[in-house]
Amino acid sequence: MISINTMIKNINYISIIFFSITLVFLDAYLIFNIPLSWIGLSFLFLVSLFNLIKNNGLKNLNNIFLFLILISIPQFFQFFTVQHSSSDLIYTFLRYFNIVSFVTVFSFSIQIFKDIPRINFFKYMKFFILLFSCVSIYIYFAQIFDLFEPVRNRENTNLFGDSSQSTFWLSQPHRAMSTFREPVFLITFFFPIVLSYFYLDKKNQFYFPFFTGIALGLTRSDYVRLFCIVLLCFVIFNYIKSKEVIYSFLSLILSIMIFSTFGILECNINPQSIDCQDYQEDLKKINDSGKLKVKTNSSNPITELDSDRVEVIEYFITSLRSLEPSGVSQVNLNYQNYLKTKVSENMYFTNRTLPYYLLTRYSTLDFGTGNYSTLKFTPNVQNLVIFYTHAFGYVFPAIVFLLIINLLIKDKFSTKSIFFLMILMFISISPIEEVNAYYGLVLGFLYQTLFKEDYESL
Repeated sequence: MISINTMIKNINYISIIFFSITLVFLDAYLIFNIPLSWIGLSFLFLVSLFNLIKNNGLKNLNNIFLFLILISIPQFFQFFTVQHSSSDLIYTFLRYFNIVSFVTVFSFSIQIFKDIPRINFFKYMKFFILLFSCVSIYIYFAQIFDLFEPVRNRENTNLFGDSSQSTFWLSQPHRAMSTFREPVFLITFFFPIVLSYFYLDKKNQFYFPFFTGIALGLTRSDYVRLFCIVLLCFVIFNYIKSKEVIYSFLSLILSIMIFSTFGILECNINPQSIDCQDYQEDLKKINDSGKLKVKTNSSNPITELDSDRVEVIEYFITSLRSLEPSGVSQVNLNYQNYLKTKVSENMYFTNRTLPYYLLTRYSTLDFGTGNYSTLKFTPNVQNLVIFYTHAFGYVFPAIVFLLIINLLIKDKFSTKSIFFLMILMFISISPIEEVNAYYGLVLGFLYQTLFKEDYESL
């Protein structure tokens, strides 16, 4: 029998976890100039840390932290050989904080889900997914029809700081952002928890996943469409392996593909929109037929990468010839130097006489074949594997590869091990270039549920 005190403690932990997740998902908002998502990640880390200290769980992490110190020697060397500004030190601290918080929360999740009845956590999980899907769909239509939504007071994610978040597309269908700053961020954070729930859930196989897929599909993200293909391959593999059809995944894929392929223009469905009033000529062209126009993604292949992603991949492949660990503080700076070299090599003769003029007055524009904005602003590599491989060298992909092989051999290439690795791959190829406490929670919950206990009972 579980005591009343134990039940209350379990409910408190579950409530704290989902309160933290809610703050993490409020990515578009600030309070006292602090992003709410940062507060959520920090809160999740502190709760995990205090729990591990209380239960002597930190001793299990000694080897991991020792390994982290060893592979960070290049970073320590830089501290003594290169002069750093306060902003550089803060940046480096935050990068390592994300790694430490990921490891801490991952360990906490494995430990806490031994004690917490996961069926209770599952109920909270279902409610959160349903609620957040409703919020995402509401905000989508609120932006089109000028309904109320909380003020987005956090700056955008582009290179040019202090810019407001963009919630309007003139010539492209409107995209769902929910409480995030970018549609792709909604996919990056929401999709893993959705996939985890529907893989474990054996009851809600049609309507619930289809409704959730609407919220995901309205982002019109090529990233989620591409991963739906991967998900479909997993469904086929699972059927071949176990003769079981995961109908919830098929319903989810169908919904996502429909609503990400077909979209509506804000200025077509609501010509009176506040955002549309500044584009009267375009407004007339959009509504010249007097009919509702539905645009498709047929002209944008799912597997086609944008120019930024192509440049990152080219940089990574080129750098493999002479890859050396540079530390977390230098990864994006090295990438910027690579882009600067490309700009110099491809610069037109007419532009060579005016680099300073172009830099200061037209810093956001491309001239000729050179992107001059990279001379002033530091871009991100936007990939976790590339970021940590450059930061720590070949030891990072080598360790990850050995852990994956160990998992597959130990679990005999089971469907649950393939599913876990699929979620890991999703996180690895996402535009978030670092691990964090939220990813530690999701992966820790999945690992404990799939490999430590009988997940069929859920």
